[in-house]
Amino acid sequence: MRFRLIFSALVTAAVLAVSGAASAKTILKFSIGAPESGGGEIMGMKALKEYVEFKSGGELEIRLFFNTFGGSLQVTEQVKNGTLEMALTDDSVLGSFHKPMQVFQIPYLFPSSPVAWDFMKSPFVRDMNEDMRKATGIRTLALSENGFRNLTNNTREIKTPDDLKGLKMRTMQSQVYVNFMRSMGAAATPIAFPELVTSLKQGVVDGQENAASTVWDGKLFEVQKFMSINEHIYGLHFIIINDRVFQGLSPDMRQILMDGAAVHAEVANSRKAMDNMQSIQKIRERGTKIYVNTPTEKEAFRKASQEPVIEFISTQVGRPTVDKLLQAVKEVTAKSYGN
Repeated sequence: MRFRLIFSALVTAAVLAVSGAASAKTILKFSIGAPESGGGEIMGMKALKEYVEFKSGGELEIRLFFNTFGGSLQVTEQVKNGTLEMALTDDSVLGSFHKPMQVFQIPYLFPSSPVAWDFMKSPFVRDMNEDMRKATGIRTLALSENGFRNLTNNTREIKTPDDLKGLKMRTMQSQVYVNFMRSMGAAATPIAFPELVTSLKQGVVDGQENAASTVWDGKLFEVQKFMSINEHIYGLHFIIINDRVFQGLSPDMRQILMDGAAVHAEVANSRKAMDNMQSIQKIRERGTKIYVNTPTEKEAFRKASQEPVIEFISTQVGRPTVDKLLQAVKEVTAKSYGN
């Protein structure tokens, strides 16, 4: 009797162990320093979650967190330290962790979003991501669109670089953006985003620069008369993961996660492009005068602003890195347009 009881207990324990192993799952927390919305990046995060959980049969669970663990800087730091598995961050923040990433902030790199989407898959980007992984332990799973930045102000339409002369323009607290404004004769004033609407309303600055979706979501159009679609800097989003966490997954789960990140990019890119056009139209309907700069006018902006910014970034990352980037973009652009 005692033997049968012991045997039965052992069998029960074994069954429970097998059952527990079968139901075991890996949970990955995936955060962005922004609130939940219908924006492209948020829709992409949700697409990644659905894809990964379906393809892994529930073995991988992605838990999404919106504006919970801090901004982009904080969530990137947490991924680096391993206290957060995954995050959606941007190139300007990653430049603080790995200096070569600053190179993506050069103005007028890309003539269009589709060219930038092709560039995201280029050998140059793969090499940059691998260098960052080795240096920081931050692995990039995919890149996606954060959007082109445009100019708004309360003084006049901005059609050429000369139209910026003498204007007081708010920038992010970044020397790249300060140099960009100064190269065209504007007075650059770094102001934190939460203080921007008040600063524009009170005339502390005449204008600012941001993506159209930010101008709409942040209600900046309510305190700005003019908006120029000059598309001076293209922002990149990065899906990052702690490399130790990634290496701890099975090969199958690593592949599923990388495929899910690629799905995110496709969803986010197309949605962000549509969001941009829709935001511009809504801003126009609210009374802000919209001017769409021509390719010739944007070329004038490029000639005025690109080299001063390149000179600054070269002091941070080295001229060879800048030259490799420019050559890579040139090749992707030529391939995209069949030149």
